[in-house]
Amino acid sequence: MVRSDTPYGASAKPEAGRAAAEECTREQSLALLRQTAIGRLIHTDDAMPAVTPSCFTLDGVGEVVVPVPASWRAEVMDGAVVGFQADLFDERTLCGWTVLVVGRSRPVTDPVAVEALCRRGPRSWGHRPVTGYLSIHPEFVTGTRFGS
Repeated sequence: MVRSDTPYGASAKPEAGRAAAEECTREQSLALLRQTAIGRLIHTDDAMPAVTPSCFTLDGVGEVVVPVPASWRAEVMDGAVVGFQADLFDERTLCGWTVLVVGRSRPVTDPVAVEALCRRGPRSWGHRPVTGYLSIHPEFVTGTRFGS
């Protein structure tokens, strides 16, 4: 049985000449997230797993902030445990990184914070009108670099 909590499983080995995966600290993981603007919000929709591509930004304490599409009811996600994953890979070399943030979400309701987010982002997808923002408090942050 291959364990999923190790980079190559319990007995699998990386290919010859290829660097092994490197686990990142929380700080390194948050720094990696700042290198991209698009990730995936992992949540539930009518009790079913859902993954929604989304632009995002990090606030000063590392909270992930995503725009809320007009079709969502943000209050339903208030306090829900959600995930957010972003990554950046070179498809030719297979080098890159992935970061996962898990935490409780809450709608951003402070008018000053909402105005600041409207000015500086995160940007919304052009085809999706935005009605507000959702903040994810990072209770669990993990990152992995692949290759070097």
